[in-house]
Amino acid sequence: MITSVREATAADTTAVAALINAHEFAVDPAASMMSHDGTADFMNGYADESPTYLLEIDEVSPFAAVVNLHPDALKKRFYTDVYVSANVKNVDEIIGWTIAKARDEHPDWAMWPGANVLDTELTDGWAKFGFTLLRRYFTMRMPIPTDFASTQIVGLVIEPFDAADPDQQRDWHRIHQDSFQNHFGFQARPFDSWIKLALAENTFDPNGIFRASVDGRTVGFCQCTDEFIEERRGYISALGVSQDDVGHGYGEALLRHGIAYCASRGFDSVELGVDTANESGALRLYEKVGFAAESSWIQMSNDGWAKAPPA
Repeated sequence: MITSVREATAADTTAVAALINAHEFAVDPAASMMSHDGTADFMNGYADESPTYLLEIDEVSPFAAVVNLHPDALKKRFYTDVYVSANVKNVDEIIGWTIAKARDEHPDWAMWPGANVLDTELTDGWAKFGFTLLRRYFTMRMPIPTDFASTQIVGLVIEPFDAADPDQQRDWHRIHQDSFQNHFGFQARPFDSWIKLALAENTFDPNGIFRASVDGRTVGFCQCTDEFIEERRGYISALGVSQDDVGHGYGEALLRHGIAYCASRGFDSVELGVDTANESGALRLYEKVGFAAESSWIQMSNDGWAKAPPA
């Protein structure tokens, strides 16, 4: 049973990363390793500031489970993550505690927990509380060939954004919001809160944001971050093209530019994630360029708050 709960501090980052990675690799050897900086971002909360809870269970120490509700007040939604030690025998108790904690904080919010698709213990646990499959995502990777070539389109200019320039920050925000407006689960975020989140990430690479323009007008962007720098792997965290400019090959040109940037940093492979139901054709584009699905994870949604035990 759960014997104690405390909030994680920066001093716990290494131990939290170790537990998360042990959990993930135990169920899926092809999973992505959580880096130190990636763990720090996880512990801070992805949208709103959010404590990471460390649960001790039956005196398994220093802790046996890691939970972050990952609240997003704009969307009134929890994007919850749960990771457990191999010593934990009752995942249902941890899930029950997590649901009760979320219900206590915001009983009217939705809850969208995530889990590796191979993690049957965790997904079955969520299912017992009324959670069902919402969306499936692929983690895709590709080795970067030594002769990898970017794509040149007449009239298209791809250059770095200056993330410190207020005008370029606003242009970056505008193209991001425009290009993702029809994506599943998206909700427009005001500039001030959006830029604060973007610049505060520990994995942020100020040199890894690129702007595609035609006649001086921004038509798309690509962002690379240091999510997997400890594995010497590049990561393309976001890629988007304005709704009015889809269909001209700009997305592929930006993707190839991002891959070339990763290669210039000495990485020999690159990773990205994709919603398998994305209607924009992103999955087909990534496969065309050379990416292959290596791992998969799902988001679940709840219709069973009432099944959670009392806090």
